[in-house]
Amino acid sequence: MKKSIFLFFAFCLFAFQAISQKIDCPPAFRGLLKKANLDFFEPLDAGYKNFEPAENEYLNAQFAIRSAKEKLEIRYFIIPWEEDNPLASNPHISTFTALANVATNADEEVVSVIQPTAAMLQKDFNADWGMTYFFRPKEAFSDKKSCRMVALCKEGQATVFIFYLFNDAGNRALDTRYRALRFLGEAN
Repeated sequence: MKKSIFLFFAFCLFAFQAISQKIDCPPAFRGLLKKANLDFFEPLDAGYKNFEPAENEYLNAQFAIRSAKEKLEIRYFIIPWEEDNPLASNPHISTFTALANVATNADEEVVSVIQPTAAMLQKDFNADWGMTYFFRPKEAFSDKKSCRMVALCKEGQATVFIFYLFNDAGNRALDTRYRALRFLGEAN
């Protein structure tokens, strides 16, 4: 009997922790996810909570989460596809614009670029196109030392930017949280 009561309370505690760690995703962001036909992989561990980053003149995320345990911020910016909008229908242009707006302009800083293969983009994100950039963000955008920006596009759906902001280059959460969004089939 004592063991059953203990198991019941342990289950209740686990359920409470799981519920209390749930991210409060605002309706406007949920609407963007639906419009772009995206699946959001909500981290249910490591204490992720949503927060409002300070407004800046460069690029304001539509949604942001962070974990003190993993020492990582993740910001999301979605541009739904619009055929008559060159920024929305040309991921190369919108990606370069986002990168130029967010990365520091200091002469001694370097921007590293990784081009994932088409097979990797399809497998990981169901995306047609994508790039990954590592750089130091402008101070007005973030007080973190480093940023990994993943740019993804699926024609007819959206161009997406995921900003992973961190201080430690060896942060293992970068790999764990890499698949933050995924395109679902075709646009709605």
